[in-house]
Amino acid sequence: MYDIKSLSGEKTVVGFSGGVDSVVLVMHLLRQYQIRPYLLHVNYGLREEASEDAMWCKWFANEYRYELEVLTVPNGSLPEKNIQGWARKIRYAWFKDRAEALGAKAVFTAHHLDDRKETFLMNALRGAGLIGLTGLSNEQIIRPLKDWSKTQILEYAKEHQLDWREDASNATLKYTRNKVRLLLPEVLDKVEPRWQGGLRKTIDNLERDRGLLLGFLDEFKAQHVREIGEEYWINFGPWTQRDYAHNLLYRLCTSIDARLSFEEIGHVLEGASGQRTEGRTHLLVKDREAFIIAPRYLMDRRSYRITCEADLATLPFRLSLTKTPIDAVEFAPGREWIGAEVGSFPFIIRLWQPGDVFSPLGMQGTKKVADFLNDIRVPRHHKDQTYVLEKQGVIHWVLGHRISNEAKVVESAEFAYLAEIN
Repeated sequence: MYDIKSLSGEKTVVGFSGGVDSVVLVMHLLRQYQIRPYLLHVNYGLREEASEDAMWCKWFANEYRYELEVLTVPNGSLPEKNIQGWARKIRYAWFKDRAEALGAKAVFTAHHLDDRKETFLMNALRGAGLIGLTGLSNEQIIRPLKDWSKTQILEYAKEHQLDWREDASNATLKYTRNKVRLLLPEVLDKVEPRWQGGLRKTIDNLERDRGLLLGFLDEFKAQHVREIGEEYWINFGPWTQRDYAHNLLYRLCTSIDARLSFEEIGHVLEGASGQRTEGRTHLLVKDREAFIIAPRYLMDRRSYRITCEADLATLPFRLSLTKTPIDAVEFAPGREWIGAEVGSFPFIIRLWQPGDVFSPLGMQGTKKVADFLNDIRVPRHHKDQTYVLEKQGVIHWVLGHRISNEAKVVESAEFAYLAEIN
């Protein structure tokens, strides 16, 4: 967590709507911490007054000598549903991009205590867990007003004679947040007059528990999780036998937004080696010694006939075959050499299929490709994406793993091919 005082004099940005919350935020940052952030305003075009709001923000920036940038969202991009979620994604993505481009040390937003309470109630009614209930959990965003009530913000604005823009959409019952803000307080006042203070204590307690949970998760990741490219390998251990194992594995998946269901994760946890489940973006595999979270992929059903070098560009990965004189061939780890007869065109590249066999270099006889991949302990989801080179109906190379005896380089040949694959 940032110490705001340490940001004095540093370049920062703030999401600036022109409403009382954001006006108070920028003036409070300047007066309290001597921070003059770069202002970012988004014009979604959702209201007739949107252009006037943008003009007012420009006036404010000129009046108080702030730098301002306005993002105008193109017409026609408005979704039919979840408009607020759509707008939230746009502004946070833009805030992140502009902060990185400007070299900003921090991103500020004007979320306040009432926002936190509303988020809690909305998410509780939707069936959220600890992380969802506390909301506003993006640690990359700093919210200096998170403990200020709306009443305190208005009092500050009036005390310092600040101007701001009123957003008429805040009074409509079109959005769920506005319904919670405008309709629930009257009911809750009757049920428990002290609900405002009680709800704040509940949220504060949950935020502390969230911090504890995330701290434990970080320690667990440091001990048990390896990041390999775009994949996460979670080593087996005594934790898999604990009562909390199912929830822990679920939390690890959600921490990278893997979009995997709680129930299916449980099936993988309890299943045999090779058990897997797929979500919208990722899959979870129980391998021999680890659970693997990997990006989801589509099976490539095509067979690629390669008749010339140009055909290599049609493959879904990069493959090059460099013709090399035999006296320049140097065998070394990470370099695959293929004999002249096998490496010359034409040949076929395709995914291996059940029943495929080849004669692995250094072995006698033939072996099923499936058994060979099992023997070298290739994870199941990598097996599904393993290609072979086939020539005249014979497999001569399991790409990335082993060539056949027939594909080896012989000293009597004039040349060989250096095969490089990505």
